[in-house]
Amino acid sequence: MRACEQCGLSIGDSATFCTVCGARVDPSATAAVATATVTTPEPGAPQGGATLDEKTAVQDVPAVDAPQGAMSRRVRDAALPMHEAGEIEKTDPERAVALYRESILRYLEAAADPLEQEIVRHDLLVVFDRVSLVLKREGQPEEALEEIDSAASLGLLDCRDHGIKGHREALTKRRESLRRALDGRSAPTA
Repeated sequence: MRACEQCGLSIGDSATFCTVCGARVDPSATAAVATATVTTPEPGAPQGGATLDEKTAVQDVPAVDAPQGAMSRRVRDAALPMHEAGEIEKTDPERAVALYRESILRYLEAAADPLEQEIVRHDLLVVFDRVSLVLKREGQPEEALEEIDSAASLGLLDCRDHGIKGHREALTKRRESLRRALDGRSAPTA
């Protein structure tokens, strides 16, 4: 178990957030994730060896210096590891979990209050749904439950935004089943 750097209370080894004080926790202490920074090339500059995802991201992001444009860029950058994780979750679940966690951190760093953006709340619910499902499939119920509890501590299981009901319900049901399974596993046998 690790201790939260903010409040000092115990948190799970793979927690993304402290469930007590809500502070962000770097889960990459055990698994480092290589991340690419997408930059907009100067006019006329060659794009070099950029990957297809990087080229697409650069083309899709409007060149706006306003705070809203910067927020949009950070949100799109946060989605890149989420999409990569979705493509590899069955072939490389460990890396997919690391990418999902990286995506969560990027979304939360997108603005001072990223959860006021409906798209961020939606995408975070999707990411928490996927990462908890992968962890559950990989036989890591405690870690899966920690991720769902992190989503709950952010208030994501309470929000009623359009289009997220399925992910919210999936997380709620998975949380209940994981708690029952973990309680049954730790119950003394007669």
